Amino acid sequence: MADTADDSDQEKKEQAKEMVRGMAEECKKQEGATDDDVEAMIEDKTPETQVQKCFLSCFQQQFQVSDGKKFNKEGFMQLCGMMFGDDEEKMKTAEEVADECSSVENVDRCQLSVDIKDCVEKGLEKRGIKMEK
Repeated sequence: MADTADDSDQEKKEQAKEMVRGMAEECKKQEGATDDDVEAMIEDKTPETQVQKCFLSCFQQQFQVSDGKKFNKEGFMQLCGMMFGDDEEKMKTAEEVADECSSVENVDRCQLSVDIKDCVEKGLEKRGIKMEK
């Protein structure tokens, strides 16, 4: 029986989530995060606790989306390149969002992670794109 496009997309999402879980282990230990904290990030929930904020910050720094003090456009674009591949339209949108978020800074690396997440989500929503859960 052949897979439908929906099944294939769902499978890809699950594979991506598994990959994120594996990559999150180091930050989980470093920040004292729980499995629930990891799942909250994977489900794209806004961090509510200090541990969740710091865990997200660690993860953003791992992907070089942040240096712990400010948003890093180059790292963000590299991450988008891994996610979107050759999709020029999505990459153009990502660059527009990155330009809008390039001024996001905060001396508190944990709060910075939320500021970056909020900026990226607002930039995408402004363009009619919802973050996929």
